[in-house]
Amino acid sequence: MSNFQDLGLHQQLLKAVDRAGFKELTEVQAKAIPLALDGKDLMVSAKTGSGKTAAFFLPTLHLMLSKESPNSGTRTLILVPTRELALQTKKAFEVLSGFTQIKCGVIIGGEAFKHQIASIRKNPEIIVATPGRLVEHIEKGSINFEDLEMLILDEADRMLDMGFGEDMTLIADACNPNRQNLLFSATLAHSKIPNIQAILRNPISIEIDSHRQAHSDIKQQLVLADDEKHKTMLIIGLIAEEKAERVIVFCKTREQCQELGNVLKYKKLKADYLHGEIPQSVRKQVMSRFRDGKLNVLVATDLAARGLDILNVDLVINYSVAQSGDDHVHRVGRTGRAGEDGMAITLVNQQEYNLMSSIERYLNIPFEHRYVQGLKAVFKGPKKVKKSGKAVGKKKKVDKNRGAKKGKVGSKGGTQRDGFGVLKKKR
Repeated sequence: MSNFQDLGLHQQLLKAVDRAGFKELTEVQAKAIPLALDGKDLMVSAKTGSGKTAAFFLPTLHLMLSKESPNSGTRTLILVPTRELALQTKKAFEVLSGFTQIKCGVIIGGEAFKHQIASIRKNPEIIVATPGRLVEHIEKGSINFEDLEMLILDEADRMLDMGFGEDMTLIADACNPNRQNLLFSATLAHSKIPNIQAILRNPISIEIDSHRQAHSDIKQQLVLADDEKHKTMLIIGLIAEEKAERVIVFCKTREQCQELGNVLKYKKLKADYLHGEIPQSVRKQVMSRFRDGKLNVLVATDLAARGLDILNVDLVINYSVAQSGDDHVHRVGRTGRAGEDGMAITLVNQQEYNLMSSIERYLNIPFEHRYVQGLKAVFKGPKKVKKSGKAVGKKKKVDKNRGAKKGKVGSKGGTQRDGFGVLKKKR
């Protein structure tokens, strides 16, 4: 099965797919859609950019069009980890539902509670929500899922990483128990997946590819750096060398993110930054400008790594090394999407070298070393490395005469404290 016509989808959906320019099924779509149409619960492991959003929207919309329920409440709930992903999921819905009358509402933090209640009262058939805010609505009794037919958990591993495990279970308990469940995750090997597996009923597992090898179409390089000022110069140099028109730079902290974004603006780059403390209205504006090409460089924290779904990102630069292999995968997955080639470059200083080596070992790929013209680092890498690739640390010298030289406090020939508590030699 290679094209959408073979799936037996509703004609209104095929028209939307054709208008969107989708030609052939991706692997996750070919494997997941027929089973979802069959009413099966699924646990799907697929990388970002693999077409998984259509893999859950198309069967959901088909089933809703095939069985009209004009007097029911919300029929489908889609849980996602971040506000940005919720808004992008809504946009994907608008593309695929363009020839239907089905409506979709969004419930996320950072927006007025009373406005969301007004939206819920309009009774949209589909709701896309982040867990934290949705739990507030459930606890206040402002939403009802007794008629729910489909529960979709998108990027379940990220929701678990963000501490939403209990919220996900609470939400599932508030839903119609006779529903279908679809879970999508970058990996099914996540340690907390078993905690929420009870939400599903005899799920079928589909693993498209290992999250460690999920980015074979992304060229990964590293550039040695001396300090933060040097890293900023390297970013400007790399963007110029690559002639990159759409770049995402990842930082570890909000402070780094904001400072770097402002410096790049000062250096006349069309840049802006995005982190969790920025108001939702401003975040929307920044994302819109980046998608429209009014911004070339977006500086972001890891919080945004899983919430950004943007096509044609030429380059991802890690200003700071990711804290784990999984975080690195999520960051670089912003490029090389939908079968396109991508480029990811990690800037590594002396303190980050061992962390970078751990990520290489986790992914089982060596990063290609790269130098930027006129900006070669003084740091050349460790002089000696272990088999693991990590730097050999300096052994601390043990002073064998330490006790004899210093003696005991107050002892003969040793030391004693004066009236201010300062150690002095005894005479």
